Amino acid sequence: MKDEKIIQKIRNLLDLANNNPSEHEAIAAALKAQELMAKYSVEISEIEGREIDEEIVQEYIYFKENTGYCMKWRFQLASIIADNFKVRTFRNNKKTVVFYGFRSDVMIATQVFNYLFEAGNKLSCKYYYQCQREGKETRGVMNTYLMGFMRGLEDVLAKQCTALMIVVPQKVQDSYKEYSKNFKTFNAGITYSGDIDAYNQGREDGRNAANSRSIEQSA
Repeated sequence: MKDEKIIQKIRNLLDLANNNPSEHEAIAAALKAQELMAKYSVEISEIEGREIDEEIVQEYIYFKENTGYCMKWRFQLASIIADNFKVRTFRNNKKTVVFYGFRSDVMIATQVFNYLFEAGNKLSCKYYYQCQREGKETRGVMNTYLMGFMRGLEDVLAKQCTALMIVVPQKVQDSYKEYSKNFKTFNAGITYSGDIDAYNQGREDGRNAANSRSIEQSA
């Protein structure tokens, strides 16, 4: 029998995630709920109080043009998120990120992706303008910063993923294998400079962004 206090705590976190005007708090709550579900082997059916055969869904994430943001890194970021949040990801129509998996996992992956994509771009723009003010070389600096940012995310997320033994559910794996059998490969690499300072600052900020998502709620 699962600890009812843990189950209620997860319910409270999911309610907070779904009904919160603060994006940061909503994401943090969703992530904490997922962490507890993985740690205590709690299924979504136990949270809902009924048997659920979770539906496999696809969530398409579209991007606005001419935002001033670096865009190509979104596919590498999506891959990092997918690896750590029990979903698969693919690229659609050369522009769109898609997450594929159980609905509850896709919801969390999408929230986290949107938050980190926005945070990474804002921080890379800030770093770019700082270099510009200081008269430093700026060519490729935003991409270099973002490469470091993604490495920082991996430093934190991969450690948690291993500790909690988070894996993509077999049903999702089998479904995706069949669905993607005719997919084509593509090059998702980005061009970056050799600015080690930009990379290191991005890595530090990536770690901080991943760690700042933690939230503790009383049961």
